[in-house]
Amino acid sequence: MDRKTPELRPAINEYFKDPSPSSNLFDNISSHAATDSKREEPAVCRIFQQIETKKTDIFDIIKPLEDSHNNSPSFDFREPTFSNTGNNSVDPMDIFNHEYELSSIPAEDERRRFAWIPSVKTKNTLEKASQMNHTLPRDMLTMPGVENVNFTIKLYENLVSYLGETEAAAFKSKTIDEVPQDEHGLKLLIEESNFSEALNLTTRLLAMYGQGPGQVGYPSKHTKTSLQLWFTRFALLVKICAWKIISKEALAWDDLDRPDLYIQWYKELYGNKYGTLVPFSFRLILAELPQYVISSTNVYSKLFEVLVGVKKIITNLDNGLTEDGRNVELTIQDQNTSKLLWYSREARVIHSIINCAVNQKDFKLAIKLLKDLIETPRLKYTIEHSRSLLSAMGRIYLQVGDLKAHGYFLKSSRLKPQSLGTLGENKADYRELIDAALLAIAQNNYKDAYKHFENAYIMDSNKVMALNNMATCLFYEGQLNNAITLLEDAIQKFPDLALNESLLSNICCFYQFQNSASNKQRLLKYHIISKYKNSVPDIIN
Repeated sequence: MDRKTPELRPAINEYFKDPSPSSNLFDNISSHAATDSKREEPAVCRIFQQIETKKTDIFDIIKPLEDSHNNSPSFDFREPTFSNTGNNSVDPMDIFNHEYELSSIPAEDERRRFAWIPSVKTKNTLEKASQMNHTLPRDMLTMPGVENVNFTIKLYENLVSYLGETEAAAFKSKTIDEVPQDEHGLKLLIEESNFSEALNLTTRLLAMYGQGPGQVGYPSKHTKTSLQLWFTRFALLVKICAWKIISKEALAWDDLDRPDLYIQWYKELYGNKYGTLVPFSFRLILAELPQYVISSTNVYSKLFEVLVGVKKIITNLDNGLTEDGRNVELTIQDQNTSKLLWYSREARVIHSIINCAVNQKDFKLAIKLLKDLIETPRLKYTIEHSRSLLSAMGRIYLQVGDLKAHGYFLKSSRLKPQSLGTLGENKADYRELIDAALLAIAQNNYKDAYKHFENAYIMDSNKVMALNNMATCLFYEGQLNNAITLLEDAIQKFPDLALNESLLSNICCFYQFQNSASNKQRLLKYHIISKYKNSVPDIIN
């Protein structure tokens, strides 16, 4: 399995998190399942968090992990949840994006969510399906198969070595044979952050569809369930950075436009329905993949292809047609609800392109697209969302060392509701404190940054993020022991929140700088990792 060293430097795409609500079987697949809104803190950070209607299609961008030999601690910046987004599940490694019913009419909801416009060639083939007796030549079939890899992790063996079998037994994760051999079992493994065994279970489940190891290149039938399983598998592979494996498995899917990936090809299963079997999140995950693969020449091409497809659907809706261009009368409410979904998806793809541009250091493109979102939005933003976009712009400018960032932070500050302190002064809110800390860090003023994070810690329930950054400031101020003490105390006080990748990376980095192999520290390392399950096993040497 090909893995890259986790990036330990602060990166712009880590400043915002994206909570992902859950509902049904696959929609609820998440690497944790907490309901307490205060447990949102450990979610993986993103530049953006998409807002939609009451049941949100919340977007999540895959976190890029670059090769790095930089073992310095990183700053961790988390975005408070927007006021109108549900956050029913919380995950330090949240990788799943799901879409929800936007109306109370299931048929309408299904049509809009699975809509996609096939290419002219594919459309012609679909129209001739009955004449072709629903058989396709091999070059028009999608014939995927999983790689023959058994995903294993030696975490438990390491725990036994340091803690002994009796104490280590309390931290032993479920194996693939200890859960139901179905989607429910998959959900249980992912909720435990047991990604390795979850991947092994996807291998078993996909083999039932004739898409298991050694079956690539052989015809098989696709269903909505099998495509959801593939999406889950790809999301997990991205999470563990198995780039070689996901690159090989992605080849069979090509551009997701072959006839056997459309609902209308399976009349016996879906009747006269239209659309694609491919979840939109799966389409986006494949479009984002090139930026993580060294051999890729154009990291944007697939993302822009998806964006073009979304824009065509929006044009059809504007012209009174269905999403795929059929002349079927839609009610005004149906049409408006569909527009809202596809405006949201358009923004979601643009967000992804911006993140990709930032990762590629293409700040000119990132700033242009973000400026368009700020100045000409299709969606009606809340004040908090508008402030988030302005802060994101400021943080991109900080990436290039441009102090225009201060201007965007100031604009964000001016949008906030006024809150007066005890002496009548205008009191800074959480976002202002984080933005001020960022500016201080950009000027290597860790003392002031520490004060801003400390005030944010006092103000906001998102305590662990602030404590993590306070510790990092102490480290850069030369106070290594104090930094370690602060994080160890955070783990003791907030164990559920503190066991996230950013904090674990930092405390282990601090231990390395302390250059001590004391039994206490080694035990603490493995206690931490054991509680955090299998999410960050390779951070510890």
